[in-house]
Amino acid sequence: MDYSKISSKLVNILNLEGKPVAVSLLTRKEVIPDGMEIVKEPLRYCQMLQNARKKDIITLATEPEHTCKGGAAAIGLMDYPDNIKSGSLYFNKLDKEISLGIAKRVVDNMPRPTPGSIVATIVAPLDKTPIRPDVIVIFANVLAARRIVHAVIYRHGGRVTSTFAGIQSTCADATGYPYTTGQLNVSIGCDGAAKNAGLLDDELVVGVPAELIEDITDILDQQAQGWDDWMRS
Repeated sequence: MDYSKISSKLVNILNLEGKPVAVSLLTRKEVIPDGMEIVKEPLRYCQMLQNARKKDIITLATEPEHTCKGGAAAIGLMDYPDNIKSGSLYFNKLDKEISLGIAKRVVDNMPRPTPGSIVATIVAPLDKTPIRPDVIVIFANVLAARRIVHAVIYRHGGRVTSTFAGIQSTCADATGYPYTTGQLNVSIGCDGAAKNAGLLDDELVVGVPAELIEDITDILDQQAQGWDDWMRS
């Protein structure tokens, strides 16, 4: 698959700010490409995504290099630490829910791979990914996200059902969910990604299972201009 060509088409067709991001969730260290080194400066997962999107940086990391343990857990590197699993972080510290029990319910429903099933992550701009990705994360405005949804519906019909909580948008929503279900997800973003990684107020986060990205891009290449012309006529 020509990921460079796909990336270029998506940027041009959707008028993206930055590149689509390829995420590989590795279940064995043996598949890490030769010569790749673990990142020296630990980062949050959402920061790794933005570095790939905006700065062309490729990041290889294991659990210790992920400074946000909620993000690390949401992509399968570990289990949630007690302060998150109990709901305490979202209730006591962040005041996001009205009670500890409701906060725990939010965490219990976060989509994620089995804890510890992932041993390392590679986050790269799609056009430079050194390994076949599992999920493509696209930061998009509303129209771009709508066009991606249209491309899915064009081939398969039905409806796209998105799941999000306004919490853990890049990790649980846009990575954990597509990885575990094989389905596209559109997330409204989260305060953590905004505060720590510069997610803009009007940006959505779209997670695409990698096996769908070529078909979505081909459909957009064929149809998106016509959709735009009709909309603006």
